[in-house]
Amino acid sequence: MPRKSLLTLLFCLTFSLAFSQEFIISGFVRDDNQTPIVLANVILLSEDGEFIKGTVTNDQGAYEIKTVTTGNYRIVASYIANTVESELLSIADSIEIEPLILQSSQELDEVVVTQKKPVIEQLADRHIFNIENTALSDGDIWDVLKRTPGVVVLNNRLYINGSSNVNIMINGKLVNLPKEDIINLLSGSSASNVESIEVITSPPAKYSAEGGLLIDIKMKKNLIAGYNGAIFNNYTQGVLPKHTFGTDHFFKGKKVDFTTNYSFSHNRNWTRYSDITTYFENGEESEIWTAEQKLIGNEKSHNLNLFLDVQIDEKNTISLTSTSSLSPDGSTNYFSITDIENIEGNLLAQLDGLNVIDDDTYNSSNYLDWIHKLNDNGAEISSNLHFTYYDSKQDQELNNTIVQGITDNTSENTLMVNTDQIINLFSVQTDLTLPLSKQSTMETGAKVAIINSESNISQSGFEETAEGISPTGSGIFNYDEEIYAAYVSLNNNWEKWKLNLGLRAEYTNTKASLDVLSSLNETSYLNLFPNMSLSYKKEKNAFYLKYYRRIRRPRYSSINPFQFYISANSLFEGNPNLKPSYNHYVQFDYVFDRDYKLVLFVNRRSSDVAQQITQDNENNTLVTRYINLETNYNYGYDVSVSKQFTSYWYIYFLLRQYYDKDSFTDVETNSLVENSVWLTSIRANNYFTLLKDESLFADVTYLYYSPFISGNAKFDSFSKVGLSFRKTFMDKDISISLGVQDIFNNGNNFSRRNYLDQKNTTATRIENRLLVLGFRYKFGNTKIRDNSKNKDTDENKRL
Repeated sequence: MPRKSLLTLLFCLTFSLAFSQEFIISGFVRDDNQTPIVLANVILLSEDGEFIKGTVTNDQGAYEIKTVTTGNYRIVASYIANTVESELLSIADSIEIEPLILQSSQELDEVVVTQKKPVIEQLADRHIFNIENTALSDGDIWDVLKRTPGVVVLNNRLYINGSSNVNIMINGKLVNLPKEDIINLLSGSSASNVESIEVITSPPAKYSAEGGLLIDIKMKKNLIAGYNGAIFNNYTQGVLPKHTFGTDHFFKGKKVDFTTNYSFSHNRNWTRYSDITTYFENGEESEIWTAEQKLIGNEKSHNLNLFLDVQIDEKNTISLTSTSSLSPDGSTNYFSITDIENIEGNLLAQLDGLNVIDDDTYNSSNYLDWIHKLNDNGAEISSNLHFTYYDSKQDQELNNTIVQGITDNTSENTLMVNTDQIINLFSVQTDLTLPLSKQSTMETGAKVAIINSESNISQSGFEETAEGISPTGSGIFNYDEEIYAAYVSLNNNWEKWKLNLGLRAEYTNTKASLDVLSSLNETSYLNLFPNMSLSYKKEKNAFYLKYYRRIRRPRYSSINPFQFYISANSLFEGNPNLKPSYNHYVQFDYVFDRDYKLVLFVNRRSSDVAQQITQDNENNTLVTRYINLETNYNYGYDVSVSKQFTSYWYIYFLLRQYYDKDSFTDVETNSLVENSVWLTSIRANNYFTLLKDESLFADVTYLYYSPFISGNAKFDSFSKVGLSFRKTFMDKDISISLGVQDIFNNGNNFSRRNYLDQKNTTATRIENRLLVLGFRYKFGNTKIRDNSKNKDTDENKRL
């Protein structure tokens, strides 16, 4: 886009009408002698009694509740055993209300502020899954994601709206971990410390254009002054046991808010694969290789999260956030038996393989935030510093033995492989929020991100004379990336209309080099990423329209150029020539009475990165590699209901149908291949609150997926049914949970790749049917309950 045109667009956006005005509610809390009460808890409730936010009073008994939008509210103030509630307030401007008087003679056993939020909240750009009052909150976060409406987990990969381009955030902070390590982190973290799961389907321009959709895990923090904590224990029994225990601690003072969570998990995993491959010679079927594989993994993980907020004065606040994960002494054993038969079914040879992998992984992400309030109208400036260090070491020994017959494509050998990858990510971002009028707010900011990845590999013992196979004996691969970004976002809030317009520009420069080669691969590109969301509400009807353009850069682990063995006839290789992919997404929503929703969507991606398995018929090997698809698009509709049918029964039901099509160039023949399917999925989540004291929760979930595709593979349908219970005791300080996942064990996948000269299938059987037991005990000052920790930042997740 010409420079003048870009400046004109930014100028028009900046001075067009946009966003909602936010107000401040202030006042004082005093006793019946007019003495100020210090550190009194002040809570903002909606007209329906829903918790909005909270604060505490200062030395003069004064309080401020900021960023309040137009509406009707009540203020509740409490101190020790006393409480007082204001009249209903109609907020259309900043206001100071009459002092709230706490009567010293009022004696209450406790004050309990209970959120009456629906389990599912539908917003213009996201939906929120509130899990606190469900039976899922005593499990781990990964299991909660599997049951989160709008989220599907297939082969341990997250999908939203049919897209696997999903990033994980915790309190607004991107989790910079590879997929496998994210699973370890979330499966080792208790969901009892989670307030809600936000599924962001239309990220605003403030967030990085990297990735497509976001899952933001909102963690709790202390609402009241003082200290409280908890200990928890979670045991899961599948084929092998898995165990997690940990502790949470919360402290809130006058100007300091501190939260820490630690957990240790020890997971033993079991998976079986059955691969059947028919190889071709001169266009005719020649041999059939049947591999039975069993994977047994032993993983230990220490997870530590730290959150610190310090209010320096009335205008300045700093925050420190740290998320660290240490997984030492991990081990994975692959056992395989491969039968090689001719077309008539006669056994030609049998191979016995053992692949032993030992690994150590460490990751630490650290953030420093500073927020400076410019005035009382909501104007503020904020800055964020971020640094992530990631180190993954892996030692592998693969033994291959021919126990029967002979084969021309496999020899007996012992392979030794050592790999190490170190990644450093640094970023700095500054944001400015500037109200333009009572209806309009502008946000703008800039960001710089610098990434360095160094990978090295050492392999020995492989057959160097094998044709078509050239694993790297040793090498060091360096990849450096710089991203410079700027954005402007305009928000408008009229009585019935809301409009968000955003534009983000990102300039990217990458350098890749392999020490055994003299060439340097350097790429630079500039892209613009617009986004828009528009909503209109009238009585019981609401209409939403959203559009965005996003980018997905290759994962750092996928661009390593090394080729190494997985088994006797199976290889993995990276692709340093991967290109970034882009997608355009348009969605229209109609919502009736907040409970009934119809969605129409179209999504088109170009050069999407996919991991594919292809067979090399000349050398009788299977190669797993990353490629860029030519195009990928899907379009379809959703029909959903999220409704409180009775006082004790809440249901979420979703029916989705869409057409999905992948086009890719076959690696072996260089032919263009299309893979497409009409897909139907059904999800039904039932949440029950039982007993008179509402101390028993039950959840029943159902998921069905019709046949679907991914790159060059087609998958059969599957379904899952889950049941879980949670019972609280001692005024909800103790909770015990019991659940069974995938009761009928129908959640396994069967995939096939049959096209051109490719003919292979994979049956995957993992531990889907699980018995889950959970326990949690809360202690300390827990009489006033509720709040959430909510931060805003972003960073790429591409390790």
